[in-house]
Amino acid sequence: MKSRADQKGVALITALLVVALSVTASVGMAVRSQADIRRTSAVFERDLSRHITMGAEKMVLQLLEQTEGPDELLWETCLSPSLPFEVDGIRLLATLDNMQCRYNINALAGADEAEQGFFARLVDRVSQESSVTMPSGAELALAVSDWMNPETDDPVYRLATPARVSGNRSMLMASELTAVSGMTDEAWQALAPYVTAYPGTASPIDLERSAKLMQEVFAERAASAEAPWFMRLQLTAEFGERRFYQCTTLDAASGTVILREQTACEP
Repeated sequence: MKSRADQKGVALITALLVVALSVTASVGMAVRSQADIRRTSAVFERDLSRHITMGAEKMVLQLLEQTEGPDELLWETCLSPSLPFEVDGIRLLATLDNMQCRYNINALAGADEAEQGFFARLVDRVSQESSVTMPSGAELALAVSDWMNPETDDPVYRLATPARVSGNRSMLMASELTAVSGMTDEAWQALAPYVTAYPGTASPIDLERSAKLMQEVFAERAASAEAPWFMRLQLTAEFGERRFYQCTTLDAASGTVILREQTACEP
């Protein structure tokens, strides 16, 4: 009788263990299924947002192609108001930033002392007004020029930890300034609203729309015979609580895309 009772007890425990394992496996499968659904949804939304923002980008390019210059834009500031519109039920926000209101870092590639001097004054003014410690303007202007010069290789980069080399090329993004010797993240954040990076060494400054600091620094700078017109477009696609960003640098004059990133634009 005792042996039979023991056997029933063992059978009951075994059955309970099987049930517990089954429940655990079911819960695990449900959790993994929910995670897969969320991942699939996120991938779908990202792909959809990319296609929608690419379409919006083409619409903006068409608008700019019909405009002969920044003077014909509907707003009188460097940064456009946030332009909301909807595509296939997806809400989009677009902003256009006129790069003629910022200094093109690539103008320092092979720049003479006069051009380096204007950038140096810009750096010193930003440092003074923001109370952020950064290299002197003259030092930074020379360091940026050397960083982009393919014929120089400052040993300060090879002696860094980890060792690295200078760019030896023009900058694709202004945030590459953080790679230049002496720059810090804090200094970059202070300088970022006043600088940009686009192809070529020209850097025309819009003295009517740009910030007061820019107007004062570049007031005596001779107008450039070459006046390229680049715009930076930020698009934000909203999916409920999630947002997807695209930042595109546009050559507004030729209607071409220079750089496109699936992220928010730099400051």
